[in-house]
Amino acid sequence: MTFEHYLALFIAMFLVAVIPGPAVFAITSASIARGLKQGVNMTVGLLLADYLFILLAISGLAVVAEVLGSAFVIIKYLCAAYLIWMGISLIRAKPGTSIAESQVQSTQSAVLSGFLLTLSNPKAIVFYVALFPTFVAIENMTYPDILGIMACATLAFGSVNLGYVYLGSQARKLLTTPRRLTLLNRCAGSVLAASGVTVAVR
Repeated sequence: MTFEHYLALFIAMFLVAVIPGPAVFAITSASIARGLKQGVNMTVGLLLADYLFILLAISGLAVVAEVLGSAFVIIKYLCAAYLIWMGISLIRAKPGTSIAESQVQSTQSAVLSGFLLTLSNPKAIVFYVALFPTFVAIENMTYPDILGIMACATLAFGSVNLGYVYLGSQARKLLTTPRRLTLLNRCAGSVLAASGVTVAVR
């Protein structure tokens, strides 16, 4: 692949990442409610799923998606249920406390939630099935090309998602009183639950 190919792919990925979707709402809400680390861990999970999609696209994602269609549906509903559960947990959190104080969530759990969120994201599936092949000559792929594509995904998707995570964590710092934290929990929980419903019905 040439520099022009990588640049075009990066721009396409960046534009796809900027468009708000369930993943953006989920990581932003998680960062507001649970802090910067939570959002960063979820972003790692999102990127791992993107790497998997890249490998599948190179090996023929359309065929894999057809064969594993039912598995993708199951993953979608599992992710939707998890987001809804996270949202309800935030809404029901004790007044004046954040969910981070009332419930410890492991790094692995946060990464897994981000991973499942991308796997169940219709926008990601459409991009890698329909748009990705227009930027990449899949039949001529080399290992350096694959690493370069993953680097593009890291820079494009990672930078945008971490930007949303940072904004969410900064917004959290403004909410220091018990009343504001309670309102924060309910708003973030409602957004997470709504994101779960959006994932389920798409």
